[in-house]
Amino acid sequence: MKVHFVGDLSGNKHDYQKIIAKIKNLGYELISDHSVTKNLSDIKNETPEEAELYIKKMNRWMKTADIVLFETTLPYLGAGFEVSYALQLGKPVIVLYKPNGQNTPYILRGINNKKLQVVSYNDNILDEVLKESLLEAQEYVDVRFNFFISPEIGSYLDWISKNKRIPRAVYLRHLIEEDMKNNQEYNQEV
Repeated sequence: MKVHFVGDLSGNKHDYQKIIAKIKNLGYELISDHSVTKNLSDIKNETPEEAELYIKKMNRWMKTADIVLFETTLPYLGAGFEVSYALQLGKPVIVLYKPNGQNTPYILRGINNKKLQVVSYNDNILDEVLKESLLEAQEYVDVRFNFFISPEIGSYLDWISKNKRIPRAVYLRHLIEEDMKNNQEYNQEV
């Protein structure tokens, strides 16, 4: 199972290293350690081309991940966008934070999505919190399903993706979910 870990670049690198070590000790594959290896000055000194390349890498990491884990003790502007993007991709998302009275991510608690976990932790319970959260997230990892489509359907899905800014897989998933919700025969059996 692949985990993409994200934390504010000016956050507590020591905490990030502990979280990363525990993710690996639990047998998960870490996709990137950029939150530990990069810092805010690295980002500020990037050229526009480097910034664009970095965003492409981050998008690829998120798409490759089975689970996306955020550490948000230090709130940062990009977290909301990245959490939203991961959920839009259908990824299970874990948002960890150390409560200090000012950083509780209340807005995320208002999001009704079974794939989103907002979890507080401290150093004493980090092992337990990570183990439980990752196991729960694993239950919501999408099953990959490939099938062949005609070029016409492919063109339509490309159009949807470009013009509606909805990934093709998300669009198809929404169609199926809507059909499941409206299928009375299926709902009687479930």
